[in-house]
Amino acid sequence: MPRHYSQSTVAVWIFLFLGDKSCRMATLEMSISEFFNDKTVAITGGTGFIGQCLIVKLLKSCPGVKKIYLFMRNKKSTSIEERLEKMINSQIFKTFDQSLLQKLVAIPCDLEKEGIGLDEGNVRLIQDEVQIFFHSAATVKFNEHLRTAFQVNTLAVRTVIGLCRGIKNLKALVHVSTAYSHCNQQHIGEEVYETGQDYNKLHESLQWMSDDMITKLTPDILKDSSRPNTYILTKAFGEEVVVNEGAGLPLCIVRPSIIGSTYQEPSQGWCDNVNGCTGVILATGKGLLCSLWCSGKTKQDIIPSDFVVNAMIAAAWKTALSNLQSQTPSSSNNQLIPLSNHDIMERRKTIPIYNLVVGKTNPLPLKNLVSMLHNSYMAYPFDNLIRHPNLKIIPNKHFRKLFTFVYEYLPAYVFDRGLVMVGRKPMAMRLNHRLNESLRVLHFFIYNQWDWDVTKTLELVSQLNSSDQQSFNFDARSIHWQTYCDRFVIGIKQYLLKEDLDGYPAQRRRLQRIRLFGYFGQAVTFLVVWRLLVSRTTIARNIWHLVMSQGIKFFQYFQISSSLPIRNILKVPMWTIPFKL
Repeated sequence: MPRHYSQSTVAVWIFLFLGDKSCRMATLEMSISEFFNDKTVAITGGTGFIGQCLIVKLLKSCPGVKKIYLFMRNKKSTSIEERLEKMINSQIFKTFDQSLLQKLVAIPCDLEKEGIGLDEGNVRLIQDEVQIFFHSAATVKFNEHLRTAFQVNTLAVRTVIGLCRGIKNLKALVHVSTAYSHCNQQHIGEEVYETGQDYNKLHESLQWMSDDMITKLTPDILKDSSRPNTYILTKAFGEEVVVNEGAGLPLCIVRPSIIGSTYQEPSQGWCDNVNGCTGVILATGKGLLCSLWCSGKTKQDIIPSDFVVNAMIAAAWKTALSNLQSQTPSSSNNQLIPLSNHDIMERRKTIPIYNLVVGKTNPLPLKNLVSMLHNSYMAYPFDNLIRHPNLKIIPNKHFRKLFTFVYEYLPAYVFDRGLVMVGRKPMAMRLNHRLNESLRVLHFFIYNQWDWDVTKTLELVSQLNSSDQQSFNFDARSIHWQTYCDRFVIGIKQYLLKEDLDGYPAQRRRLQRIRLFGYFGQAVTFLVVWRLLVSRTTIARNIWHLVMSQGIKFFQYFQISSSLPIRNILKVPMWTIPFKL
């Protein structure tokens, strides 16, 4: 009777008989779940949106993982143990058995401190046990103070690389950057471009400059680097650190674009914050946002968060297995390897980089996105709407300002006056200011578009076996955008707004009433404005007569005018109607 052997066993036999090269070819056939068996993983940013998705995915699809160390920061009123307990009691972790959750271990750290706040005991623990390291922690505030952004997004990368150099059996280090780190390039390839600035010199300057001085100089620093904000600049510096200081380590860079809610896992449409596009979709669905200054043809690049997580896991798998043939004793990685300029230029193009974007393979024009979101708002309306959700794309900047004044600021001002009259605190104008400030920061990414190279990303997809391509899907071509919009809107309603999903029929009826009331309000506004014009200009009176005469002919043609008393009403000049404003 024939005996059956696992793929990993066959890979070992091939290595023994055929050598390293054949082993590399064979082990790429090892499934991701098999690879993570008995592996210890470390994650920075584990309590963040991407971090939680990553933890859930590892526990669900790689249950053989030995342990997961989560780098967490102590807060003033909450310890890391309490934060971990709160996280695992959240909805997305409720389906897991306690034996799996016990694999999660919190490690105290603080990325805003030198050395990220790790004590010697935890450094030894990480370096003795960890094989896979995911560095996803970052400050994602676009307008963060440069000192803080540089410490978290740049210097923390240096600390993580130094920590990984001491890991005895490091298989892979995955650094999560952003697809916009080199947004000064129109075509963004799978390489690290020069920032044009020396991050070491900037570090020296930040050490003696005051916060006020840094704030004053930040616009000039951003202008010199052709970056829109401190987040993008410091993430680009983080990639520079990987190039200059990561030589000899098995590492790669994952660059997601704008991250949205989940597509499928841990649950459809899951999201836990209003950052980025989530806040815009929420504000539009509530009726707070009525317009965008942009071209409808501009392609938007939104990647589901579970696609990002799946790509991170697959990138770790590929990095580890691809480095088997060139693996050297770990002692050779303990010290920083000095590099020549030629070596640095070579590393910029040879470090594995995965651009996680949709524009190349599954483009999403803004006008299509707005149309599909409108369908989703109609099918799954939010509770307590301000007005009927209807986002207008306005290419002209000045007309958009006029539109915003009439349809957003004036109603908000009137609403606030009403709140004051009934003894409540005004809020609408404050929300409008916050929303427009967020749009001002996001406008750079909404208005512009880039051409990313995704060759290595598609190659990574093709190297997964058929089962892993289903379980760890990050192929943007598989996204059905209307389905994703529906799930995104439902996810915001369920997880952020905490609204009841069973009340759709009543909410749809209320949405129709709000829609009719909006039309009525627009009609009243038009009549008031027209009343002011007609009473003062001959041209307006002539247009009024023309419109009314054509309307009468229309009714006569369909033989309706004989049964309606509207003819006599329409003959009355508008400016003689006795009402006051």
